[in-house]
Amino acid sequence: MKEESERDFHPTDFDYLMMEPHLQMMKAALPYMPPSQQRAISMMIKLQELNRTRSLFQQGELSAMGVGSAGTPKASPLEMLQAMKPYAGPRERELIEMFENMQIMVQAMQTQS
Repeated sequence: MKEESERDFHPTDFDYLMMEPHLQMMKAALPYMPPSQQRAISMMIKLQELNRTRSLFQQGELSAMGVGSAGTPKASPLEMLQAMKPYAGPRERELIEMFENMQIMVQAMQTQS
């Protein structure tokens, strides 16, 4: 059985954009279907999510959150690491913390110059 931390699902902003109530309902129903139907419905759900992603990029809606936006300033590497950290396992979290510390030291050295 998976550890409690592995079962916790923390959707990202991107996940929230992809979520549609009817697809979430179908996902909730999957365990109650025969395996052959689970496979087919799972594939259909993922294709729907892929189509939604493509559509949002074409409409420019993902640019509003900074995904794929050429005109928005890039976040710092430290901000990116902090955004990734909640989704990391214990080993990855250690590496992220090491990179965070290195980034903080680099920033401190740059402000002293």
